[in-house]
Amino acid sequence: MSVVGAALLIIVLFVRPQECVPALEPFKLLYIAIGLGALGIGIDLATNKLKLGTPQWPVMLMYVAWNVICTIVKVGFEPIAGMTVTLFFPVIYFAIVCYAARTYERYKGLGTAMLFVSLTLGGAGIYQGRNEFQCIKISEGEDRSEAHDKSKGEPDGRDCLDSYQCREDRDPKDDYECERPGLFGTFSVANGRARWRGTLSDPNELSVFIGAGLTFMFALYSVMQTKAKNLMIAVALGVVFYCVILTGSRGGILVLLAIFGVYFLRKYGLKGLVVAGISGSPVLLLGGRSGEDAEASSLERLGALYDGADFFKASPIFGLGHNQFIENYFITAHNSYLLSAAELGLPGIILWFALVWSSVKIPWEVAFRPPWGMDPRLYPFSVALITSFAGILVGIFFLSFTYHPMMFVYYGFCGAYYGAVKRTAPHWEVKMTQKDWTWVSVAATATIFVIFIYTRIKGQP
Repeated sequence: MSVVGAALLIIVLFVRPQECVPALEPFKLLYIAIGLGALGIGIDLATNKLKLGTPQWPVMLMYVAWNVICTIVKVGFEPIAGMTVTLFFPVIYFAIVCYAARTYERYKGLGTAMLFVSLTLGGAGIYQGRNEFQCIKISEGEDRSEAHDKSKGEPDGRDCLDSYQCREDRDPKDDYECERPGLFGTFSVANGRARWRGTLSDPNELSVFIGAGLTFMFALYSVMQTKAKNLMIAVALGVVFYCVILTGSRGGILVLLAIFGVYFLRKYGLKGLVVAGISGSPVLLLGGRSGEDAEASSLERLGALYDGADFFKASPIFGLGHNQFIENYFITAHNSYLLSAAELGLPGIILWFALVWSSVKIPWEVAFRPPWGMDPRLYPFSVALITSFAGILVGIFFLSFTYHPMMFVYYGFCGAYYGAVKRTAPHWEVKMTQKDWTWVSVAATATIFVIFIYTRIKGQP
């Protein structure tokens, strides 16, 4: 039951069926998913089928506590209620995934669900990105920015070249965009860039999500018995590559290059990097954006980096407080590393780095020092998780993913992996050592230093 709840949670968070089919909205699918997951975990605990240990919890609790402390110190108690959605619920997502899949069969099932969601959204992105431009009626009398965030609109059947054409001879209350229509009322953004909705309403976020999810295909390929597995991996690669191209995401391209780089480096050594470059060349040639829009976007992000570095300089201990960057600047940081430092100070970014490393260290230990007695079928998932995080950590350099649900779901996958491995190798332990904390602190400090120097060299746009 717990793995069913976790799989439903992933579907609800990223596919958003309650928004695709309005009739599902009253059922509160998110609470059903959490309830099923919690009930299943409770049953496993009651029947002694589940051990709760994971090296991530101490770091996770310190990280949450520091978010609360920084917010109270800088802006008071009022914003704490808003942290329910942006922080407290993501911790619940982590816990559900972490404890729902602590056997090989369950882990494989949940990994398959994540792959299925990634490829489904990749296919939806391709469908959207291949459609012709049409006039999209956003809403009647509704705030435009809110409608854009929800990615919801209806094509009215008129072909178009630009949004001004769509608004001619129309009610001024109605808002229109000239974009590519997609499934379930979705539409593209920024002149045809494919995207989804909700937490993946940004093309860059969609590309990072489907790129990271692809790694589960590689792991499942290693344990598949079917003769069709070569065809399946070819289809998966085609869907992800093509969708990333249609998103026009430069960050998405870097994510794929990082993923292939890690896999081929692991398999072939330094020669593998050449193979990875050749494999990723189609995406390099066809993907990404250029021109005035891309340059404007880069300048806008540089401005956020510059001011974000100043925010950190002004308050290096407590930062601005949780989710306060957007309250002090007109856009978000578009850089998860800087966002952590600007909002939570130096202790906050160190704790965030520690949370990431306490998660990655689990598959890292298995990949390089597999414990005696572990189920060998679990081994490919260690490489998959490392590769996922390699791609994610590249992608989030250009995105504000510090509190993104996807991050906490992947933390949960690492925690679940710890339990699955330990089930067949109970002597195995992974802990955050003093050495880990030292290197995490050095890495976090060096990252902020590099960003600060870079922004001073580039100057304020």
